Amino acid sequence: MPPAVPDSTADASATPTAVVAIDGPSGAGKSTVARLLAARLGFAFLDTGAMYRAVTWHFLQSGCAPAECAGDADHGAARMRAALAAARLELQAGRVLLNGRDVTAHLRVREVESQVSAVSALPFVRTAMRDLQRAVAVQGPVVAEGRDMGSVVFPRARWKVYLDAAPAERARRRSQDFERQGRDVSAADVLDEILVRDRLDSTRSDAPLRQAADALYVDTTGMTTEAVVQRLYDHVRQGDRRQAEAP
Repeated sequence: MPPAVPDSTADASATPTAVVAIDGPSGAGKSTVARLLAARLGFAFLDTGAMYRAVTWHFLQSGCAPAECAGDADHGAARMRAALAAARLELQAGRVLLNGRDVTAHLRVREVESQVSAVSALPFVRTAMRDLQRAVAVQGPVVAEGRDMGSVVFPRARWKVYLDAAPAERARRRSQDFERQGRDVSAADVLDEILVRDRLDSTRSDAPLRQAADALYVDTTGMTTEAVVQRLYDHVRQGDRRQAEAP
């Protein structure tokens, strides 16, 4: 279990509360679980990981991803800021649109996977995505998954969950995802990438991967997707009952 940190208090009074905030490391099953849970609850699904991947893909297409501009005096910050300012990101019925183009099919390619942690660590990218995520959530109840949903983006979320699993289990799941996509990636390579991403996500200076102090911790190792969804559904409904019974 990762160390818990206190909830962020920055702009706390202005953040939405009708949120199921699901955090956890790469390969823990957050996207699948969050999507299914949202459908069962009748909430909107906010796939923040897809948002960061879309920005990463946009930077790659613009020739200014972190690995491509390491030699710049500012490490490419100016070029990336300009590219981000020109990006219009939309989430529509499970699809991700960038400047009107559906880029969903490009978000899981290896080039994006190798750069997304570095892009996600950029404070100006996180600020832009945080503001967009809050704007989406204020429109109605959502299930939001990511790395800092409960600790930073939605510190007042009514329900917070931290999904985890053993690294080997997460690598196995990600390998299966790649197989379904027709990609031949060895399990050892997938595990190496997961461990690198864990280190980058948990040690970045801005909004590192952490379990919020008041989040429910769920180790999904050995659990079916259906069992995890049921566990979270029960958690949300129990919270609803407790709130209804409160004097």
